[in-house]
Amino acid sequence: MTRFIRITVLFLLLLVLGIGDSTAQSVWQPITVTGQVVDAADGQPLVGVNICYRRDDALAGYVHKDITDYDGHFKLSYPRKYVMTATRIGYIPQQLHFSSDTTILIRLEKDPAVVKCPEIYLASGVVLDEENDEPLIGASVLIKDTDIGVATDINGEFKIALQKGTVLEISYVGCSKKTVKISKKEPMIIKLKPIPHECVP
Repeated sequence: MTRFIRITVLFLLLLVLGIGDSTAQSVWQPITVTGQVVDAADGQPLVGVNICYRRDDALAGYVHKDITDYDGHFKLSYPRKYVMTATRIGYIPQQLHFSSDTTILIRLEKDPAVVKCPEIYLASGVVLDEENDEPLIGASVLIKDTDIGVATDINGEFKIALQKGTVLEISYVGCSKKTVKISKKEPMIIKLKPIPHECVP
């Protein structure tokens, strides 16, 4: 009888642990959300909408992951326990929560506190090492005096939503930081100068 009880308890423990493990996996298993963001008033696609996510119980800021293209489209994968947000200058942010893969149309309403929505467009460019013109992977491209920015990809390239006249700060470990004021929409070529190593006696 004692052996039977032990086997039963062991079986129940394994069952509970198995259910708990599968539940944890389902909570953290990534989901993929694709869709389009448009102006709620006229239905026009919105370019340069920031698509981010964070844990729904976290106090920390959002992880910036994607920007809508010229047709307002985006694609974002993140753990299902997280919440997604769509934000754009001049519009009221929208927070969304999904439990499975989905495709959605997001309608953002203009913020009545903003008299005129500024023109936002996607700026693009490449960050290179000034000495050998090699692409710098993972260089930081930030809008000055903010924490809004992106990192360059494996080709040293980046895209970021901004307004004309925006100042960007570009930095990379071992290189001098550079600031660039955006005055035109053409792709940029930004070269960072390596900081010479000084011998310490």
